[in-house]
Amino acid sequence: MYYADFVSIQCCADYIFTDPNNNITWIPDDKWFSNNRQCQDIVRPLQNGTTYEYARFFNSKYGTKWCYELPTKKGQNYLIRGTFPYEDIINTSPTGTVFDVSIGITPIGRVNSTDETEIEGIVRATNDYINFCLLPKQGNPYVSKIELRPLDLDYGDSSTILKLVHRVDVGNTNGEIRYPQDPYDRIWKPDSDLNQNGNSTSLENRKIISPNSTNTLPPITVLQTARTHSDRLEFRHDFQSGYNDYILNLYFLELNESVQTGQRVFDIYINDKQRMNIDIISGGSNYKAASINFTANQFLNLTITKANGSRWGPICNAYEILQVRPLLQATDQKDVDVILIIKKELLVENQDNEVLESWTGDPCLPHSWHGVTCNTSNGNTVITKL
Repeated sequence: MYYADFVSIQCCADYIFTDPNNNITWIPDDKWFSNNRQCQDIVRPLQNGTTYEYARFFNSKYGTKWCYELPTKKGQNYLIRGTFPYEDIINTSPTGTVFDVSIGITPIGRVNSTDETEIEGIVRATNDYINFCLLPKQGNPYVSKIELRPLDLDYGDSSTILKLVHRVDVGNTNGEIRYPQDPYDRIWKPDSDLNQNGNSTSLENRKIISPNSTNTLPPITVLQTARTHSDRLEFRHDFQSGYNDYILNLYFLELNESVQTGQRVFDIYINDKQRMNIDIISGGSNYKAASINFTANQFLNLTITKANGSRWGPICNAYEILQVRPLLQATDQKDVDVILIIKKELLVENQDNEVLESWTGDPCLPHSWHGVTCNTSNGNTVITKL
């Protein structure tokens, strides 16, 4: 349904190509940045040979940030994801590379070149474009892939950005699940490497159990596996400090067709505080979804315990942890519109001008463009000098 609206960018690619595994079409990023001297091959050794990808590095002395302007529809929710390789397969600075990633001017993560990283945020578009930006801290920022996916789902609102912390396909010990199984191309990771109580067992049902509900947030493939336990399930995640507001989305599908109303009832605790009581079969449905807002500083201890009088122990099929970040106010839109017209006109006679090419993203925030001066007026950031 949304495949036609996908934007998939393979940085530094020579041509448009289609991934044979999922039929997603990838485009080069020369529409945004044309200097191929910034490109570097990524060689990934595989069992049956090697595969080649690319990363783009940004090293101009004029750039304070490097942004990709992505097309959007105002009011639509979008998933935006960037992929950043690790230093074993690229040449980073001798002391390591560190840079921030933002959607618009709102930071959503930090990349350290010692790890391969995917950074993903969910945002509601307030304009006909969204900027995805890299802000240097140490060394030269780089990026390999950028993906924009429209979401016809109720994630967040226009005042926040949701940063993905974890999206877990519980009970799946194989590979990740994404498009085409998930029409929105969310990536559901297996739970094999997560910190959870070892007594839980994985349910690999031998026939497809379909939800009675016609609208499930995860794809059916994700809901076909779960973990269950006779008494309690535990999932532990450590957090990085800085932002303390989170949303936990939990998804339950009863995989045992013999379970009746009142026979599998469980309580949900977040960091030892009871937050909810669930009976999956109540109301005639075998599917339930729950969304819980919570505050945490360093970790999440999610505990799901068998309720008094319940015949069966708890079950969990999938969950998402999203960090809530306030959407920061950008430069006054009228000023932005005018300076973008000026940039376009100047580039007509200055195609390879390094200063003008560094003019990407918000002209003032968090750092102003080279040659542009900004100030605050009546609570708004405006351009005062060029």
